Amino acid sequence: MTVELFTQTSHDIGMSNPLQTIPEFLAATVASAPDRQAYASILDGELSWRTWAEIDADVQKLARAMLTAGITNGDRVVQVAPNCYEWIVTDLAIHVIGAVHVPMHTSLAGAQIVDQSADCGAKLAFLSDEVFEKVAGNIDSDLKAVYYGNPANAEQTQENNATVSLEQFLNNANNDLQPNPPQADDLATLLYTSGTTGRPRGVMLSHSNIVTNTIATAEAVEFSQSDRRLCFLPLSHIYARTCDLYSWLYLGSEFVMAESRETIIRDCQIAQPDIINGVPYFYQKIARLEGLRDLLGGKIRCCFCGGAALDPETEKLLADQGLAIFPGYGLTESSPVISLSNFANYRPGTVGRTIADVEVRIDESGEILARGPNIMQGYWQNEAATAEAIVDGWLRTGDLGEYDESGNLRILGRQKEIIVLMTGKNVSPTNVEQRLTSSALIENACVVGDDRKCLAALIVPNEGMLDGVLQDRQIQLEADTDIYNSPQVADIYQQEIDRVLTDVSHEEQVGLFVLLKRPFTQEEGELTAKLSLRRKAIEANFASEIEAVYDI
Repeated sequence: MTVELFTQTSHDIGMSNPLQTIPEFLAATVASAPDRQAYASILDGELSWRTWAEIDADVQKLARAMLTAGITNGDRVVQVAPNCYEWIVTDLAIHVIGAVHVPMHTSLAGAQIVDQSADCGAKLAFLSDEVFEKVAGNIDSDLKAVYYGNPANAEQTQENNATVSLEQFLNNANNDLQPNPPQADDLATLLYTSGTTGRPRGVMLSHSNIVTNTIATAEAVEFSQSDRRLCFLPLSHIYARTCDLYSWLYLGSEFVMAESRETIIRDCQIAQPDIINGVPYFYQKIARLEGLRDLLGGKIRCCFCGGAALDPETEKLLADQGLAIFPGYGLTESSPVISLSNFANYRPGTVGRTIADVEVRIDESGEILARGPNIMQGYWQNEAATAEAIVDGWLRTGDLGEYDESGNLRILGRQKEIIVLMTGKNVSPTNVEQRLTSSALIENACVVGDDRKCLAALIVPNEGMLDGVLQDRQIQLEADTDIYNSPQVADIYQQEIDRVLTDVSHEEQVGLFVLLKRPFTQEEGELTAKLSLRRKAIEANFASEIEAVYDI
């Protein structure tokens, strides 16, 4: 195959824009329009606005409280909370003092949060009530925790003085302390993402990575200061941070926080946004609704889609209703945007063109390689994984792609094993499969779920162990019962799946499963000589079973 190189570079973002760090975004916007409305929460069906000056005052107060607590440049600060005003203030305050923001997903199990906090050597953690209650019993004495509300078990954990409320934390602030601002190449955030081994790796993104990507993204889609955006994607993902949070910060536009995932349509009607960012799962849920433009507030200019592939049917349904839907492409390791669609370059089935200063090359195997100022510094304390991911300055994405005749990038599939759900969440199937096969009832298992709403498992049952469980529970099956379709047997396996996956994240839970009537074999090309799974062969050989289980 001929090596293809296609570069779209309108100008050098780093040289043409004086803003180099996230705090500089904030300072420039506050200086230009301190009294302009900036951020709105939805309260009792109404928008409650804060100005840029009010946001900045809250950020600076929290920044000084962190300095008072001994947090300084380079220190890692964990945050685990759902989207809220405090989430944004915390994020910006961490950057103002030059510390490193380590956001985690609220769906993580308590043990996973504690493990990742220890891995990065965090000194401080900001936690929502729900998360605090999950981890309170395991908080290390070296990690100070600040909780946003009033969790039920707060008092018992305050005995070691390691936990305080946000109000207490702010009251202790020494307002005379001054932060040491970060530099462009300083580490801004550490994002744990699933690796092929099943153990999450910390993606290191600098201020320069994020700032250049934000500016290039805003310019590529012609965002403006007059835009109002409704944010409902979790800010713990870099997609929402770059394309919603930091784009808003850079432009000085208007940001409305959705009240919850369940109220998005109602919130659109209240906020009347010009722009929304979403994942395929959201668009698939709404694509067949009538009067969609009005349901989304009536003023929607365009919808952006990322995190996973958007199916052609949904793309067409939205276009037929007059909604401009613009898919893009990127990875956490690329801050995340590599390419974007816009009004000028949109072509169905593609993810647009590379943004300014980003180069993309398709190598001999068809893999997409990318380089530019947005590419991560590497994986946290993992030189081997970094060297494998970045070769001669090029990020190996693990995705297969090609260019169409117009110069747009088209994604063809993935080389790597990571499953990307319809929601945009990444899951390592190996980790889940290892847990499933730890059960004596499960001989083998293969997890699927790319571009689906949840994981599903193809399970090879251990019939001998199943017979023993049936006897122990005194379950008598009819002589002609098909055990693979028996509701009683299904209940046994559902309980076992729930048991072995009890401490994994929501995304790693198996929502659906099917019991296979034969094992995976080398003869059918489903196992390697080392008895590792050959996923493509398994998915092809059991395609009908996979479709059937998702049709339930």
